[in-house]
Amino acid sequence: MVRVLILQHAEGEWIGSMNDWFSEPSRVSGFTLTTIRLDHGEALPGRNSFDWLLIMGGPMSVNDESDYPWLCEEKQLIRQSIADNKTIIGICLGGQLIASAAGAEVYRNSAVEIGWFPVIRTDTDVTWLPETASLLSWHGDCFRLPAGARPFAASRITPCQGFSLGPRVWALQFHLEAQPGTVEAFLALEPHGLPEGKYVQPQQQLLSEAFLSRSQTIMHGLLDSLV
Repeated sequence: MVRVLILQHAEGEWIGSMNDWFSEPSRVSGFTLTTIRLDHGEALPGRNSFDWLLIMGGPMSVNDESDYPWLCEEKQLIRQSIADNKTIIGICLGGQLIASAAGAEVYRNSAVEIGWFPVIRTDTDVTWLPETASLLSWHGDCFRLPAGARPFAASRITPCQGFSLGPRVWALQFHLEAQPGTVEAFLALEPHGLPEGKYVQPQQQLLSEAFLSRSQTIMHGLLDSLV
């Protein structure tokens, strides 16, 4: 039995279409999923209590440790998990947490990127990702590469949309887990509405479901590559 720990940081920012993959009959009996709501003050478990670690998004920055003290403990758990050679996927804030935990800078991007923008594969060895695909980005921060990391994707405004640390640790800026309802959940986390910017799509465009099926296929391809 593979024990999967999910770190959730905000309402509606759960594992999305990954849940469909874990729920398939061929896998449902092989994985157990446990979710920790860090935004609700739930305590992190010990490093030996899980095999896979899924680190999801959230509206906070990895640098907001004074406002969210649990970020320090979360980064420590991620560092331990990397050292323990666990399977790790981090998405958006989760990917930035992997970068920070591994010693890389997480900084403010030159522009906010919110929308279904082309993500371009930069590493041909990453076969689960197409050469280009319109995937959901929703971030203002981005990361530099930790020592030993290998970048695999970029977009027009974000020089590194993802990196790997060996074959089992994947940090993504883009929301590959998107499914119906994901954009609505993210919009609910924008109390002042969407910011203005060249790389911020209108709400009607964001709510389009035209790219969801392909996003899910790619998400499942990443998961397939890890088993």
